[in-house]
This record gives sequence, C-alpha cells and structure tokens, in this order.
Amino acid sequence: MAERKKILIIDDDEDFGKAVGMTLEHQGFRVEQVLNTKDGKASIDKERPDLIILDVMMEHMTDGFDLSFALKRDPTLSTIPILMVTAITDKTGIPYSLEADEEYLKVDDYIKKPIPAPELVARVNKLLKNCAKDCGELPTKCPSHL
Repeated sequence: MAERKKILIIDDDEDFGKAVGMTLEHQGFRVEQVLNTKDGKASIDKERPDLIILDVMMEHMTDGFDLSFALKRDPTLSTIPILMVTAITDKTGIPYSLEADEEYLKVDDYIKKPIPAPELVARVNKLLKNCAKDCGELPTKCPSHL
C-alpha cells in the first residue's frame, strides 16, 4: 500500500483549516493544521510535507508571502508545492495573480477563498501529480525523497 501524502495547512482561520483538513482526509491524505507560520516552519522542519496549503494574512499581513518566499529560496525545501488559498484581495482590494506577481508570490498555485471542495481537491491532486512527474525526472528533488 502506498504511503499517504502529507498536507500541511498553515492558516490562522481554524474553522477553515478544519474544513479543508476533513475534505482532504476524506480523500486519503494525512493532514496537519497549524495556525501560524512559526509553527508551520517548525512542522516542515520536523516532517517534510508533500504539499503546503498556505494563507497570506495571519498575525502579520504578509506572513504567507514571507514564508513562501523563504521556502522557495531554500534549495532543500523549494520543491514542496505550495497552494496559496487566501481572501487577501477581498480584504485589501489589491488583486493578486501568479502571472502578474510572480516576483514575490512564490507559490505553485493561488486561489481565492472561499474555494469549493471539488476544486480544492483537484488543485491539490494536480500539484502532487506535477511534483510526481518532476520527481520521475529528478527523484532527489521531490519532497518525499528528501
């Protein structure tokens, strides 16, 4: 039996994290939820996740941006796929997109909250599939091989 993929949810909205976690656990994933980037980084250092679901605004308005930027700059962590799920545009009025903001929006996918469960699952599976495809080419670069 294949090992279940671990998804780390980093979001200060505990109810949102629980709902996402239940959705993903129902799909067979192992899920850990933390409420801030400090605990998220500690969890990543303890047991590397296969994918991170990350909010932007937590204790500070840029926490998610800061963590994703640090992770993507770290060669030992940069291959972990990051799905940013946030309501920052609704709260600030500032539009964000992967294409326009790729210089500082260092994530693999981005979606606005709220997100329908089927779309969340589809995006998680797509990111993990892309990682697995890359892993076949460069096994030492995939999260599950490091």
